[in-house]
Amino acid sequence: MIISIQTENLSLLKVALDSNCDTVRFGSEFCELKIPRLKLLKKAYKLTTDRGKELDFVTPRLSDSGLQMIKEHLDFLNGNGEVNVIFNDLGLLNLLHRYSNLKPHMGRQLVYVPARCPWPEISVGDYFSRWMSRRRLAKIFYQTSLNYGPTIQFFQKYGVKNVDVDWIPKCFPHYNYMIENGLNLSLHLYLVPVTLTRKCHMARLLGEKKPEECSKPCKTQAFVLRHNELGIKLFLWGNVVLKMIEPSKRGFKMISRIGVSELVTPLNPVIKVGNLRGNFYGLKV
Repeated sequence: MIISIQTENLSLLKVALDSNCDTVRFGSEFCELKIPRLKLLKKAYKLTTDRGKELDFVTPRLSDSGLQMIKEHLDFLNGNGEVNVIFNDLGLLNLLHRYSNLKPHMGRQLVYVPARCPWPEISVGDYFSRWMSRRRLAKIFYQTSLNYGPTIQFFQKYGVKNVDVDWIPKCFPHYNYMIENGLNLSLHLYLVPVTLTRKCHMARLLGEKKPEECSKPCKTQAFVLRHNELGIKLFLWGNVVLKMIEPSKRGFKMISRIGVSELVTPLNPVIKVGNLRGNFYGLKV
């Protein structure tokens, strides 16, 4: 099983390179404004390859202007041999198809969409049948868009073999289907995205006036969101809200049986180096 560390910060990239990880992921997963400049990507690539490790390039959802900007990054990476590009945007997937050395790796933002809407089945019938239906249909919400054969086939036509998923234990049984249909799964630990904000609420709360001129306070800060009555604790980091889910020994046994190919650990203002376990129940990091 491959062990990877993901960060969008060059100083944390250097920390990751000092670990026993196999691969380093570098780039912004959620915010287009934080895509590293080409000069920074070149430096990260050199630092990583000089240490004998692989670098995967992480990208967010993109606007038309974002797609234009990122072409120079793709040109650079394509000229340096095979590189995995984690994409969260279908436009970028279409663009990657034109580069012979860039391997498309599906990001988790494209994964968690139920294959069909179950609401008609929930709302029709008497109380008992609706209650039983809810129990059955609850499983649908723990499936992914890739628990549907034609969707897998669509992405495989574009060369997608690797897919990001999250540490959501109730989803684990549904990951089997994806693996049986030829996909390799990369499992993110600790932080699960709950939602993306349409505009960056963190920037708004900190008084940033224009997105294009944002000082990017999320490079070093995150907000804790608490609902004391419900006992809910979430994190607002830039334009994404995250939930912390601590990995468990039982969970690791489950994913070992399933056959997950890669474990991905984040390094960011929410997850510090000291928060990470040095040994994930026998998997050294």
